[in-house]
Amino acid sequence: MENILANEVLIWTGSKLISGSINSVVSNFSTDSRTIAEDDFFIPIRGENYDGHDFITHAIKTGAKGFVYDPDYKDKNSLISFIKSNYPSTLIIESYNTTEFLENAAKGYLRKYKVTSIGITGSAGKTSTKNFLVNILKKSSNTVFSQKNFNNEIGIPKTIFEVNKNTRYFIAELGMRAKGQIAKLSEICNLNYGIITSIGPSHLEFFKNIDEIALAKAEIGEKINENNGILFLNGDDIYTDLIEKNVKCRILKCGSGNTFKYNFSNCINDKFAVYSFDLNQYDKKVMSVNLSIPGYHNIYNALLAAGVALYLNIDTEKIRDAIEETTPETLRMEIIEKEDKLILNDCYNANPLSLKSAIDSLSVISKDQKRRSVAVIGDMFELGRNSKKMHEEIGQYLIYKEIDVLVTIGEKSISICNKFAHSVKSCGEMYHFKKKEHLLSEIGKIIKSGDVILIKGSRANKMENIIDYI
Repeated sequence: MENILANEVLIWTGSKLISGSINSVVSNFSTDSRTIAEDDFFIPIRGENYDGHDFITHAIKTGAKGFVYDPDYKDKNSLISFIKSNYPSTLIIESYNTTEFLENAAKGYLRKYKVTSIGITGSAGKTSTKNFLVNILKKSSNTVFSQKNFNNEIGIPKTIFEVNKNTRYFIAELGMRAKGQIAKLSEICNLNYGIITSIGPSHLEFFKNIDEIALAKAEIGEKINENNGILFLNGDDIYTDLIEKNVKCRILKCGSGNTFKYNFSNCINDKFAVYSFDLNQYDKKVMSVNLSIPGYHNIYNALLAAGVALYLNIDTEKIRDAIEETTPETLRMEIIEKEDKLILNDCYNANPLSLKSAIDSLSVISKDQKRRSVAVIGDMFELGRNSKKMHEEIGQYLIYKEIDVLVTIGEKSISICNKFAHSVKSCGEMYHFKKKEHLLSEIGKIIKSGDVILIKGSRANKMENIIDYI
């Protein structure tokens, strides 16, 4: 983070100076009192089960040069009195809401620099698409990007503060759990360009239907339109037409077939469901690409990242090399060879869209290698009133893909089993366990030599622990 003045922070956030100088230099913001460094400015965040205000005194004693607080904090008077008496040089700011203070400080800070800002959202594929694009742009110029799960109103501002005068590109993954969140995050990021990877029933607990999810994702177009930028869409996604009709910004669609400006053709997969393809601009081949990440869906993720890079005039050789060098993140379509068994570790999270993509890979690999396919699936959460139906659809999809063995864990996934069992087409083995611990003692009896095993479930299930028992 570049040094800024307290007065700049006050202007950006509309806050009030209580103590200290407007000319005080702020060199870093921190929201975690446990990692406070000398001269950090502490922003206490309130959560469901904690209040960061309770750690202000600790932060100051540890070396923080200042802090912000909400006016309704119950102990504010005694806190301020103590700090003024014992640490008189402390910079103290009062703000209406500390989370909004963090957001507005980041919003103001980012606008100090000439940065091309790119946001990525979607129901699946956000992280993979981000990784493709980050690796491409890093080869061209200084790039700052959101890491881990820094995709919300806390994580994105923290990432923004990594920007400095040498930064050329800023890339943020935008998460969503409610209407209005994508619009807010896009505004904070001052987006010039955006990508919507795909639309599906993720977080449906908070929406009436998938159309609402698509429209909420489409909020990314508001800021892009203000900045006269471009929104890149998956042209083959069934919700793309709905998004296109409801945004004002310019659209560029990528997909299969030369009607799209950036498209792919001649797809070939290897025995691990890792694909090679030709990347084209309309009917002209631009490059051949050999992915290092399994899954047909990753062709689209790579294509969208490449589309943005091509539009930004990044060298095609750099694009190809960066895409081919991008490998799976931990718990995301990792291929693990364990003795004579092959494990697809895709345990980071699960929704119907990402689960079907993972099943596709399991089917391709097992059929190409003529090995038995085993799907170990945990509950999918946040699917709302249609949760039972969507779990049943997965059971039907497993039948369609001719998966040999189904193992499910949890209360919700029993619906997957029931659908799988009741189909006249299904002749595969089926096992259900209420808890993961019950499976662990039996998994050795279910898995056989040579099996290809997919392990997939929502993050709360922590399905990756199963791997140790295979």
